[in-house]
Amino acid sequence: MTPALIVAGLLWLPIASGCRDGHAASDDAHDPAAPDRPRYVETREAITHLANQLLRAHEVTGVSLALVDGGEVVWATGFGFANADLELPAGPRTIYNVGSLAKPVTVAAVLQAVERGELELDQSLAELLPNLDLAGDAEQRITLAQLLTHQSGVPSDWFIHDLSESPPPWTEIVDEIRGLEPAQPPGVQTLYSNLGMTLAGAALERAAGRSYEQLVTETLLRPAGMRTAYFPGGPEPEPVLLPIAEGPRGLAAVEHAASYRQHKLRLDPQFRMNPAGGLRASVLDLAAFASLVLAEGRVGNVEVLAPESVAAMLTPHNDELDVDLDHRFGYAWFLDHRALDWIGRVAWHGGRTFYHHSRLIVLPDHDLAVAVASNSLTAGGVVETLAVETLLSALQEKHAIEAPAPPAVIEHYPAPAELVEVFARAHAGDYASSTGVSVIGVEDGEVWSRTAIGSSRLTLDGDDGGTVAAMPGAAVRFIDEAGHHFVCIERNGVRRATGVLLDPPTPIPAAWQARAGRWTRIERPGEASTVAEPSLRIVDGRLRFEYTSLFEHPPLPVVWVLEPLDDRRARIAGIGRGQGTIIEVRGEGDDQRLWWAGREFRPLK
Repeated sequence: MTPALIVAGLLWLPIASGCRDGHAASDDAHDPAAPDRPRYVETREAITHLANQLLRAHEVTGVSLALVDGGEVVWATGFGFANADLELPAGPRTIYNVGSLAKPVTVAAVLQAVERGELELDQSLAELLPNLDLAGDAEQRITLAQLLTHQSGVPSDWFIHDLSESPPPWTEIVDEIRGLEPAQPPGVQTLYSNLGMTLAGAALERAAGRSYEQLVTETLLRPAGMRTAYFPGGPEPEPVLLPIAEGPRGLAAVEHAASYRQHKLRLDPQFRMNPAGGLRASVLDLAAFASLVLAEGRVGNVEVLAPESVAAMLTPHNDELDVDLDHRFGYAWFLDHRALDWIGRVAWHGGRTFYHHSRLIVLPDHDLAVAVASNSLTAGGVVETLAVETLLSALQEKHAIEAPAPPAVIEHYPAPAELVEVFARAHAGDYASSTGVSVIGVEDGEVWSRTAIGSSRLTLDGDDGGTVAAMPGAAVRFIDEAGHHFVCIERNGVRRATGVLLDPPTPIPAAWQARAGRWTRIERPGEASTVAEPSLRIVDGRLRFEYTSLFEHPPLPVVWVLEPLDDRRARIAGIGRGQGTIIEVRGEGDDQRLWWAGREFRPLK
């Protein structure tokens, strides 16, 4: 199995392995209506074999998958168990917590409201949500369109009961974030934000005069054929039922996937922000949404979404943002994919909660789509691999399109000392990456990247970068763009940033130096923690906030560099997800607390 790449500081991290057999559920496929449509026999065989291998290797309990061709589900199946304790097989109708796949749904519902004249894309947040009061009147400068494209600059997350057994209503967040400082100015870069999409959902609810959940269910989910998709607190699922006078209805009539970590049953906490990540759905529901996109908004003869709205979702809206490099983003959809860019247009989104993972990928030029979902913490790489490999196999059967040959293994060779010296003068330093700080430097005549999760050695092929053994077919490049010095991964001429060079350290205020040490999270009843062992440290002249993320398996060490703004406020350095957010000190003396987008910490005595 190819190791999963972590584009953070030029590292790779293998996924953990295990040893349990997958159990394939019986297929639930629709016979293709078109006589020339392939039956995907080879795809079924190859992906079934691959899925069972992946389930064993990564200790995944259950996975479901649906393949769409021309608006029809041509193969839908499951592997392993939706609930192993009850011996309930995973299948096409199994309901998963699909997390951020709610975002394309929210965007589609917002665009429906635009079509109805209830919303306008250039309206400001101040107009849409009059009670919203951000720091510096930022709500006056942020538009609805910027929320949909993640260009609003609001922080990536809001952590008050973001994962909780029984979270408070998400609509209260508008009041909770009063005075919140943006992470970036609006319209500067694409900064993925759960909070931003939640505000878009709040604007939709206010404009429509009814709850977000009811509106989206009635105007989008059910008309699109997503019969069993639902949001907590909204209308219940409407599955196709057997003609029995007495029997379960709604939630009682659908099969929910349990949650697992290495085959051990767990409780998957609820994601609070419904518009950003609260959707529950089967792969058949997700396939119906993909079919809506492929059909340019139509279901049969009914127009659910205008073709212009679908086109807007699949059109890049960040072409003029130099800081995004070659990353392309539409309304909620990612429009570039490192494994599929060569095929033509691609639109995709992933989703996850604490334990569940999902992936939806659409290939508009080939009328193909795939939906995959799993109920296991360790399935992040599994759902991505199954989705990509299913589409590659389907392309071969449908159009005889062969995927490019795997790139050759990269051999390392030492670079001349002169080249290493030139490279180090231009590029050595501390970079802010997705898991924190990555130190690029020279050791024993070789260029290395060192982070909290491991190290990578760079094979120089010039003074602007080179290659890394863990990433065949890719080059590591150091470039200047939009006032930043980036380290990026380049494949087939497409550059994606993985880190940005930090300014040299400046003196750390005495007030922050005095706070160095171990801290502990202040727990709220029912709230799930994804942070362990937080601490403030000073390393090489930089103030660092370090913790262990329990959101990954194995748990992942994270190191943020903090740039003090004054004695009580510091900004997380960098321009990636989670960065730019303010960490502030609240309280005085023994009552001092660190406040991070709703998370609170106190010193560990």
